[in-house]
Amino acid sequence: FFKFKKMSTQEELEKSKIYGEKQKVRLYKIKHFIFDFGGVLIEKTFVLKNLLDIIESDLSLSIPRDENSYMRKIKRKLSSGRISTQDFLQKIFEKYYYPFQKKDGALPPKKVNAEYYVELWFDLYSQVADISVEMAGIIERLHQADYTVSLMSNTHDVHAKSNYLKGFYDIFDNVFLSNEIGFIKPDMDKYKYVLKKLDTSPKKCIFIDDKIQNLVPARELGIIVIRFESFNGFKEQLNELGVGDISKDLRKKIKKRYKRYKKTKKE
Repeated sequence: FFKFKKMSTQEELEKSKIYGEKQKVRLYKIKHFIFDFGGVLIEKTFVLKNLLDIIESDLSLSIPRDENSYMRKIKRKLSSGRISTQDFLQKIFEKYYYPFQKKDGALPPKKVNAEYYVELWFDLYSQVADISVEMAGIIERLHQADYTVSLMSNTHDVHAKSNYLKGFYDIFDNVFLSNEIGFIKPDMDKYKYVLKKLDTSPKKCIFIDDKIQNLVPARELGIIVIRFESFNGFKEQLNELGVGDISKDLRKKIKKRYKRYKKTKKE
């Protein structure tokens, strides 16, 4: 009961940080659109859950999930690139499989072929991961409108390899993957790292993510945030910001309009 109440309060607090005070958007300053990947550009795949289900069935073992502190710890290490997917699986086998094997003789217990499950993980993900044509279209139009479009994603080597091979990352000017840069959302260091690499300030950026907890640090830094819930909802939010009609050279047109407005005000 108390745990649930605490989680509910935390969620309400995060929502208040996003939806509480209205964001001040100065369109003429916006230069960067920064997108999350899973849940925004592709649907959630749940591949890891399916893989762990298969491993449990194959090896007759039980693997705890997100509520387990050890699993959370090694998942963070995986996403930050401190361990590979093979290391991640080896740690699961060492913790939840090998200690519970029956020792019938002098020979050591048979080792699990972790490489086989890494390949299976890659195949499972590659089969289901497909980038949204509509979202890819919006990104292409943002390029034409003279915006810099970047990706900021929590991922790991298996998914990243598949995405690179499929060309999913080719539509971005910059790609910031957690397993490559060593920082994970919602850690504040990741957002600061991206801003530094882009050589820009928060007020010049719009960040799109489907998770509220990932939007909170960005909002606290002064980045304009959009919570992605559906494609149509996203289009409505762009309209509300004043960039719904993503025409060619839109950014330059907005800056010109602002210069005219300033000139008129002075007169």
